Amino acid sequence: MNQVAEESREEVWKMFDQISPKYDLVNHLLSFGIDKYWRRQLIHHLPKGDDVRLLDLATGTGDQLITIVKKAKQVNSALGLDMSLEMIRRGQRKIIDKPYAHQITLMEGDATAINLLDETVECVTMSFGIRNVTDVDKCLEECFRVLTPCGRVMILEFSLPRNRVIRGLHLFYLRHVLPNFAGWISRNRKAYRYLNNTVESFPYGEAFCDKIKKAGFYRVKAYPLTFGIATLYVGEKLPCGNDL
Repeated sequence: MNQVAEESREEVWKMFDQISPKYDLVNHLLSFGIDKYWRRQLIHHLPKGDDVRLLDLATGTGDQLITIVKKAKQVNSALGLDMSLEMIRRGQRKIIDKPYAHQITLMEGDATAINLLDETVECVTMSFGIRNVTDVDKCLEECFRVLTPCGRVMILEFSLPRNRVIRGLHLFYLRHVLPNFAGWISRNRKAYRYLNNTVESFPYGEAFCDKIKKAGFYRVKAYPLTFGIATLYVGEKLPCGNDL
């Protein structure tokens, strides 16, 4: 794993504090708005039920959590945790006057030490955050712990395309276009160089599915999105009959 990326993980939340003012803008611009489509894909895999309690880890400014609460009627309450206080504050300002504000709570929290009791939520989501935690295995174990027996984990993360041509173009974009353009907008080129390094060094596809299974999850599946630029991983605490 890239040493710079590994060292940065220890205090990565400080970096997100710094880039928080332009974080949402940069995400939408650099993905050409496709990130909104990726986040909506999680809705199709939510657990069934009338009162789903959802936990969103590394929630940032709450985009994933807000997308789900607006579209999924079965999600009655949602908690978003993030180590970056500035991200949380910006998320709170986004929802304060919205009709769904009473369903959402945003607060500081560590994805590797979740301050919830065992079997507390029916669904745990995490979008573009798992590669930034200091201990991926511990994070997955915590997800397993807080889920109810038929609970479901859904992790959306960047990956690398299998097609050699698309992969080459995507790597060029990651290495040269993204850090320069995002660095110019956010005035923090170092932060986006770090993000590029983590995308290239983080396990994806079957390698990441194996990590999820190691944490105890069943029926783990990977759904590549947009040629494999991103992948949605879904797993169940216990196999409870519903399709993933």
